[in-house]
Amino acid sequence: MSQAPSVPAAAPAADPIAALDATVARAAKSPLYATRLAGVRIRALDDLHALPLTTRADLQQAGPHGTRAVPLEAVCHFGESSGTSGGAVNTTWLTADDFARDAATLRARHPDVFAPGRVLLNRFPFMAAPAHLMQLVAQQGGGVAVPAGNINWDVPFPRALELARRTGAHVLAGVPLEPIVLGAVARGQGIDPARDTAVDTLFLGGAALPPALQRRMARTWGARVIELYGSTETMLLGTSCPRATLHLEDGLAFAEVLDPATGTAVPLGGEGHLVVTTLGIDGSPLVRYDTGDLVRALPPCPCGDARPAIQVLGRAAETVVLGDVRLHAHDLVDGAACAADALDSDVFFVVVLRDRILLRVETRGEHGDPMAAWRARVGDVPLEIECVAACDLLDVETLARSPRVYKPAVSADWRGPGRRILTVGEGMIEWPRPSAAEAGRWIARTWRAARRRRALAREQGR
Repeated sequence: MSQAPSVPAAAPAADPIAALDATVARAAKSPLYATRLAGVRIRALDDLHALPLTTRADLQQAGPHGTRAVPLEAVCHFGESSGTSGGAVNTTWLTADDFARDAATLRARHPDVFAPGRVLLNRFPFMAAPAHLMQLVAQQGGGVAVPAGNINWDVPFPRALELARRTGAHVLAGVPLEPIVLGAVARGQGIDPARDTAVDTLFLGGAALPPALQRRMARTWGARVIELYGSTETMLLGTSCPRATLHLEDGLAFAEVLDPATGTAVPLGGEGHLVVTTLGIDGSPLVRYDTGDLVRALPPCPCGDARPAIQVLGRAAETVVLGDVRLHAHDLVDGAACAADALDSDVFFVVVLRDRILLRVETRGEHGDPMAAWRARVGDVPLEIECVAACDLLDVETLARSPRVYKPAVSADWRGPGRRILTVGEGMIEWPRPSAAEAGRWIARTWRAARRRRALAREQGR
């Protein structure tokens, strides 16, 4: 792969107004903004605030090419969101410079993590931009990337764990569930992640990463946790500092935290929707894009970093109301992680029912009061704790029986001791055959889950 263009890391704009004006000028070249921003100039923040918000519905109506503000000849990457927010996907078109800016910023913010000779096990799915950022960080001199995207039959969880140990990986980069699953796979093999791997940093993004979960992961792996925050549409928005505070990259994006009822900025400590105007994207620039994320605007961090600090509370649509209590996704997962940790577990699943929260936990012991840990975090919210057997929530046995993936073949020589295949499918994938005992355990786990599901469905129906 060719060397990425030399683009410096994003620094806070010396003239934020000029940076916003330049973004508006770039965005006006896209179909989405051609009419909306025609003749618009940003001479003061009031000019920006006078512009309407860009919503997810706007992106949907604009179509796949609606946000593209440059010719296809200038684009190097097409991205598509996962569709987890409302089921609809959004698209983005990015240039090589867009990626280079983000990669250079990550290296500048975390030079100790991304340094020459550091091995990065890249478990981000490769349809997502962070996977490509990790590769580019390494290409820019920030380490040795091991491309092992987790939605990939060729690198299933057992092989990823093996790669981490065989390469001496220092950084595990991926979604927050990744170290939990790999930790469970490791325990199934008698491996202690903290003792038997060289991983010292977990670089995680893409889902809620509350403090209790971070503390548990840090203990399990003996590693520091760094939160990566951004989205398909906005690219990199920020990372956490050594004090675990999430700081926004004000050189890449101009952020507003707005009260959804009034559209005005919230004070420090207040909660609101994060609205972003991208400063570091040429391919698909966005102006006043409502991310749909609820965040809390934090006071200056004691670490001394002057960048704006926020706490991501989750999607606004995922807020749970039980009686008089309102829980953000961040609170829900953090409370669940606190309770699960009291049961010496990080494998749990939360079910929101009409009158309570059901927390299902794979327990390995108990060194505290899970109910007290829950109440200390979220208050007097009705909770039912259901302890289940190992593998009932995270079927490590099935994960360990992942298929063997081969370079596709359309011929086979049966004269020797090799594989005697007869079909193209066999030439590509070899599915392991479970033993009778393994099949029996899988059937039992499936039956237990089905029985519990039916019982909860009958209860909710009543």
